[in-house]
Amino acid sequence: MPKKNWTEEERKAFGEKMRQAKLNKEKKVEDIQSDPDTNDILRQLKELQESNALLRAAVLNQEKGTTPVESISLNKGRVIGIVEKYLVDPSAYPDPTERLRKEPRLAPLAFDYNYELEYTVATSNYETKEGINYKEPKFLISLNRIVLDDQGQQTNKRYVARKLIFHEDPQAALVIARDNGIEIDESDERAFLNEMRYLRVRDWLFDVFWPKPADEHGHVTDQVIGGTVVQVFTKKSEDPSEIDFNQLKSKLV
Repeated sequence: MPKKNWTEEERKAFGEKMRQAKLNKEKKVEDIQSDPDTNDILRQLKELQESNALLRAAVLNQEKGTTPVESISLNKGRVIGIVEKYLVDPSAYPDPTERLRKEPRLAPLAFDYNYELEYTVATSNYETKEGINYKEPKFLISLNRIVLDDQGQQTNKRYVARKLIFHEDPQAALVIARDNGIEIDESDERAFLNEMRYLRVRDWLFDVFWPKPADEHGHVTDQVIGGTVVQVFTKKSEDPSEIDFNQLKSKLV
């Protein structure tokens, strides 16, 4: 049984013993952390855990048919090869151009007569700082203007009026759905992403012809001038008598 009554010398001796034991324990931890072999083992263990987690996630997504895995293997705890972040098969993504050409809003532009749309699915490759190689689809939309001759007839010449380049982005799809008041359909993710991708291209195309007005513009209306649909607005004016020149001066100083 422990002693109930300690002398002052015994208390000091016991306290010094416990302090020394604590110092010895801390020194052992420092020695382990400073040991190069131990650090290397810990680093490899961490890389192995990260690689295994990535590999499991990639294989799981492959089974779901969303993220194929190509040439993946482990080398000293690291993933080597290429991971498809999203499907890169062009046939997996519907061509939006035919549907876009039929948008009623484009009818006044005689769109089919004056413009052509080109759609391409390419592949982007990149490597993360962890050394993991990814590839994912890249969508390219080109709005080409058909050159007419002096009689207004189509020629075989074209020029690129605008281009849009973007990548698959489920987060952006959620924003597009929210902005368009569309309920998110979790039962068919692929169909949902296809529709949001179409809306993204459609809104870009509309913005080419009908840019969103700046704040300084008054009421904007679409009018046909010189055979072209343009946005007509009244520029806001300020009455000089209503300007606070003292306030203006303070902003300029």
